[in-house]
Amino acid sequence: MAQQQTPRQVAERATQSVDLPRNGPMLLGVFGDARAPEALVRLRSGRLDTVALGDRVDGREVVAIDDGRIALARGGKATWLEQLGGR
Repeated sequence: MAQQQTPRQVAERATQSVDLPRNGPMLLGVFGDARAPEALVRLRSGRLDTVALGDRVDGREVVAIDDGRIALARGGKATWLEQLGGR
């Protein structure tokens, strides 16, 4: 059976364009349940990594995983890394 091409309107609605920052890690998504959340991160090197609480990303510790964002801490200061394209 031949595969049909996706209708143009469907492809346009299902595709988002975002500028990919190249100077640091990018949060691609958050998954799992509230007891054991994980996140998919694209590292500066281009490698993809799945991280959980306590793991390290770019020399910082993952201290929180929330809906569409993760908190990375170093030296007592935490910053949020937001998911690309919004939540």
